[in-house]
Amino acid sequence: MARTHSEIPLLDLTLAQRDRPAFLAQLRDMLVAGGFVYLTQTPVPPAAVDRMVASTAQFFDLPTAVKDAVDMNGSAHFNGYLRKGAAENPIREQFNYGDEHVALEAGAPEYHKIHGGTPWPDDALFPGCRAAMAEYYTHLKRLSVQFTRDVAEALGLAPDALEPLFEADVARRQLRCKILRYPACPPATTGFVPHTDSNFLTYLLQASDEPGLELRKPSGEWFPAPPIPGTFIVLVGRVLEKVTRGLLKAPLHRVVSPTQGTRYSVGFFQGVAMDTRIADANFEFPQTLLDIKRARQEREGDETEYADRMPAGEVVLNFKLKAHPLVAYRFYPTLFPNFYPDGLPERYANLVH
Repeated sequence: MARTHSEIPLLDLTLAQRDRPAFLAQLRDMLVAGGFVYLTQTPVPPAAVDRMVASTAQFFDLPTAVKDAVDMNGSAHFNGYLRKGAAENPIREQFNYGDEHVALEAGAPEYHKIHGGTPWPDDALFPGCRAAMAEYYTHLKRLSVQFTRDVAEALGLAPDALEPLFEADVARRQLRCKILRYPACPPATTGFVPHTDSNFLTYLLQASDEPGLELRKPSGEWFPAPPIPGTFIVLVGRVLEKVTRGLLKAPLHRVVSPTQGTRYSVGFFQGVAMDTRIADANFEFPQTLLDIKRARQEREGDETEYADRMPAGEVVLNFKLKAHPLVAYRFYPTLFPNFYPDGLPERYANLVH
């Protein structure tokens, strides 16, 4: 069943300055109830968003050979182009990128290799687009820093309570941006399978009018999260769910491919510092919120274990190595046998040079 516009959790970010108690109360209720909000009136300039939307479409309009030349399988950092489905008829295309100025320090754990540069097409092939995408990244990074403080306050914590989870130097915080294209497909085609995001918070820009994003209620019913111009959907990720010990829940969501037109979206993924151990996070939340959590656990039977003992970066790397065998084979040879004891899966063998 579709939600009416009034049921969508719209949150005006300027309310934070005009009436902070009301803003924090709304943010808390929306995050606790559904794990996501639609942010409106953000400080991200509309012109920067427009340039990002145009650049997203221009990237995917590049010739297939140009996109394949920046394939993700050629990057130790899991950046670059990825296609799901045949080249002539994909069900999804994406391109991941991040900051360019990160260097691996000597002696750093293997999982620190996740952060690094991006293979880009020549600027002459889509002039101005790389700069527009970097500009968007900078604005979203700035938004994520402030909104993290807002989330902390909404949960009854000090504004800087969540800061120890991140690198102290904001300039060194590595976030990931992902542009996606979903072309028209037969009805009921799944463009992105049901999943929860593994990071701290996701900031999603629905960059076209085509619908497709759906979230699942605890009852199991799927409902649409329609594109609304001028908004970002902020979703709780599993890291934040674990940090709050289930007070906030990462919503299960999926994308159903459009049957006509093309859907574009831009995901900005905020993660914690590589060496953060979620098991060490210990926050004291107000009793009123703990009572809400307990009632939900009793109602839904939630008995999830939230104590991750591994560093966050190692958790992320393990997940990515399982998903990308060629990257594991080419760039993580000491870890490759742990995930593929029988060697590279046969369908990838002809891609090894």
